Amino acid sequence: MQIVISGIPINVQKKNIKNMHLYVKPPDGHVIISAPLTMDDKAIEVYARTNVSWIKKQIRKFQEQPRSGKRQYVSGETIYIWGKQYFIKFVPDSKKNSFALQGDHVILSMSNESTVKQRENYIHEQYRILLKQEIERLLPKWEQITDLHCESWQTKYMVTRWGTCNTEKKKLWFNLQLAQKPIECLEFVILHELIHLRSRKHDATFIEYMDLYMPNWRDIRNELNERKLDYYDAHDESPLKKLINTERYDEIKDAALAYLETDPELDKKKYNVALSDIEIENVVHIEQPYEGTIAFDVIVSCDVESIDRNGKGQPYFSEKWLSIHCEVSIGIELSNFSIVNVGKCEVQEENGNDRFSGELVPIITRDDFDQEATLFLEKFYPDALEKPVPVPIRQIAENMNLTIIEDTRLSEELSIFGMVVFEDGNIGGANKDVLVRKAKRGTMYIDPRVYYEKTYGTANSTIAHECYHWYRHRPYHALMKMIGAKDDVGKVIQCAIQANNKDTEKWKAIDWMEWQANSVVLNILMPYQTCRIVIDKLLKEYVESVEEAYKQQGLETVIDRVGEYYGVSRQAVKTRMRQLGYSIIDGVYTYVNGHYIPHFSFNAEAVGRNQTFTISATDLFKAYCCSKEFRKIIDSGNVVYVDGHLCVNKPEYVEIGDDGTCHMTKYGLAHVDECCYLFDLGYTYESKYQGLKTYAQFLTKTNPQLSARECSYDPTNVHNQALNALMDNAPQRSNALRRYPGSFAETLVQLMNERHLSNKKLADLSLVGEKTIQRIRNDEEYPTSKQTVLGLCVGLKLSPAEAEDFFAKSDFKLNTTKTEDYIYKCILGSCAVNSIYAINEMLEAHGVPQLGSSSQE
Repeated sequence: MQIVISGIPINVQKKNIKNMHLYVKPPDGHVIISAPLTMDDKAIEVYARTNVSWIKKQIRKFQEQPRSGKRQYVSGETIYIWGKQYFIKFVPDSKKNSFALQGDHVILSMSNESTVKQRENYIHEQYRILLKQEIERLLPKWEQITDLHCESWQTKYMVTRWGTCNTEKKKLWFNLQLAQKPIECLEFVILHELIHLRSRKHDATFIEYMDLYMPNWRDIRNELNERKLDYYDAHDESPLKKLINTERYDEIKDAALAYLETDPELDKKKYNVALSDIEIENVVHIEQPYEGTIAFDVIVSCDVESIDRNGKGQPYFSEKWLSIHCEVSIGIELSNFSIVNVGKCEVQEENGNDRFSGELVPIITRDDFDQEATLFLEKFYPDALEKPVPVPIRQIAENMNLTIIEDTRLSEELSIFGMVVFEDGNIGGANKDVLVRKAKRGTMYIDPRVYYEKTYGTANSTIAHECYHWYRHRPYHALMKMIGAKDDVGKVIQCAIQANNKDTEKWKAIDWMEWQANSVVLNILMPYQTCRIVIDKLLKEYVESVEEAYKQQGLETVIDRVGEYYGVSRQAVKTRMRQLGYSIIDGVYTYVNGHYIPHFSFNAEAVGRNQTFTISATDLFKAYCCSKEFRKIIDSGNVVYVDGHLCVNKPEYVEIGDDGTCHMTKYGLAHVDECCYLFDLGYTYESKYQGLKTYAQFLTKTNPQLSARECSYDPTNVHNQALNALMDNAPQRSNALRRYPGSFAETLVQLMNERHLSNKKLADLSLVGEKTIQRIRNDEEYPTSKQTVLGLCVGLKLSPAEAEDFFAKSDFKLNTTKTEDYIYKCILGSCAVNSIYAINEMLEAHGVPQLGSSSQE
C-alpha cells in the first residue's frame, strides 16, 4: 500500500518481521517502510510522521546531488575525462566510429543518423577502455601496498555506486563514470574496495586502514561525491519493475529467503544467518514463452548478516545476488503470478531484456518483420506459407475472437483509420468528447470512410494492423491497467495515419507499437515465402515476354493483378515488391503530392539502395529550408520541379504543353537518370535534419503532409555532383540577369507586353483579379499583398532572377527567417513553371497562404 505524508509518497511493505524499518533509497530518494504483518495502518502512519524531518533531509541529499543534464552528444557539449573538461566536436562518418582527444576537444566520429542512445553507448565503451587501462596500472600498485589481492574485477555503468566488492568471491566492480573523475578518485575507490576484503563494514578497523594507506582520503572522497554523476531520470525505470516492487515484493523476498536457507555456501552450523535487506535491482530476460504467458527474471541483491552462534566476534555482512524466474498470465490484467525457480547470478546493473521492454512492448527490428509475419501466419493461417493464396484477414480477425464494427467515424478528417479496444469502457476522442460509449474488449472499429475515400486494400491493411496489435501488444495494455495508467493508454490503440516525425529517442511505447504494426502488415498480407511465386509468374507473362514498348504497361498490369489477388492497394504492392528486391517497378504508378505521376524509366545501375529520383513537395520544401547546398541549386534557376522530379531546365527534358502547363518530355521521362537529381530515401522519424532549428520551424510553422519515408538531398552523391558541374558550365540564359528599368507598375506593363498577355489572360494564370492588375499597371494607391505579387510572378513565368528583380520593386520582401517565405522562395526558384492551381494545392497542403488576390483586393 501507499501513504502520503507531507506530500511525500511512502510505499508500505508488510512482511514477516518483528520491527519497522524506514528506508530512503537511491538514486531518486523514494521512501519505503517495512512493517510487521500485524502492524496497524494507523501506527505505521504515526511512525512515518514522527520521522518526516529525517525523511525530508535524506530526500534533499539525493535531490541536491549534482548530476549532468541529459546529453545529446552533439558539437559544443562537454564531457570530462580524468577530471579535465573537453568539448565534443561531432564529425559525421558513415564508415567507422572513432573517438580521439585533440587539445581540449573530443573528436567523436559516428554516422549522422546514429541515435543519442547509440552515441551514449559508444562513449561508455570509450570510458571502459580508458578505465581498464588505468585499473590495470593502479590495482597492482595498491595490492602490493596493502597486501590485499582480489581474484577478479570488472567495470560497469552504475548510477548510485562508485564501486562494489563481493568479499566472498573477492571480486571488485568499478563504475565507468570514474573515467570522468580525477585519477586520484579512482585510486581512492580501488583502495576503498580492497580494504573491504579485510573489513566488510565501514567500522573503526576500515577507517584505521584507510588512514594508514591514504591519509587524505576524506578530502578525495568529498571531491568525488561533490562531482556530478550522469543524468538520472526516475521515469526511465521499468514499469514492470515498479509493479513487481509494489505488488509482489513479499513473494520475491520469501523466495529469496527459502533459497538462502538451503545455500551450502552459508555456514549455518557456526552462524545464525539472517536476511537484513533485499532490493529488487532489475527485471530482465522478458519474453513470451507461449501464448498467454509472460516470463521474466527478477534480479535481487540480498544483504546477509551472519552472527557467531557462540556470541564470539562481530557480525559480518555478505552480498548475494539471485535471479528469480517468474511467470504471469496475460488477460485484462497480469494475473496468476508464480515463481518458477531461483538461482545465483552475477552482479547486474544494466538492462538485459531480450524480447520485451520494461513496458512489455516487443523489441523488434526491421530484420524481424518477416519472422514476425511468419509466426502470426503459422498460428492463424499456415496455408499462406505453403502456397500462394490470399490471406483472409477478416476470417483471421473472427478466429481471434475480434468483432469488427464499421459504422463509427473515428476522427473529423479521417486521420484515424481504425482502433482496437483492450478494456471495456468509454473511448475518448481528440477533443475530450466521448467517441465510443460502452466499447467492449476485443472490438475493432474501422472508419467507414476508408472504403469510399480510400481503397478496399486500405481497409484490409487496417484490419491486419489491428489484428497484429491484438496479437502482440496485449501485455503492454495489461501492464498499463495494473499500474493505473491514466486516459486511454491501457484501453485502446487509435491508429493514426499521419507519419511519426519525432526523433525515435523521444518515442513512447505507443509510437513503437504503431511502427511495428504499420511495418509488419504487408509482410502478413503478402508473405515472402509464397508471394514471390505470384509476382514472378505475372512478370514472366506481362513483362518478360513482351516487346520493349509494352513493358511499362505490363508492369502496371502486374501491380494491378497482384493488388487484386492479395486485396491490397497499388502503393502497398509497390512497397512490398521493393522490399523483396524488385527494383524494376520504380517509375510505375508513382504517387506524389496526392496523384499519380507519369511513369518514367532509368538505368538501374544509376540508383543505389534507398535512393530515388522522385521527391514530394513536402520533402522539396523541407530540403530547401534545411540545406544550404540545396537552396543554391534551386535559386540558380537551372532546375524545375515537375512531375515529382527536380529536373534540369532544358528543352530536351522539359516542355510547356498547349494548355500552358509544364511537363517532362518523353525523352526526359525515359532518361531521368540523365536529367533529374537523386535523393536519399530514409525515414521521417530518423530525419537527417533533426536537430536543425530550421527543421523544427518547418514542422511547427507549417502543416506538412509527412509520410513515413523522407527524401533528402546529398551534395556528396556522385550523380548530383555531375549534374551540378553540368549546369555550372552551361551558358546562362540572356534574360536571367536582365534588369527592367522603371517602377513596379512600369515593369509589370513591360513584362505583360513581352508575353502578349492581356489583363484577363494574366488574371487566369495568376489568380490575381483583373481590376487589381489594372490598378497596379496604373500605379494607383491600392492595398495589395505579398501573395498577389507572388501570383503575378507565377502567372508571368518569371525566372528566379527576374522574379527577384520584380519583387524588389514592390512594397514587400521575403524574410528568410520565416518558414513561409522560405517556401515561397522555393516556389519561385523551381515550381513557377507549374500552374497556379498546382502551386496553391502544394501551399494549402502545408498550411501556407495561397497565391493570388485576397478577398480585400
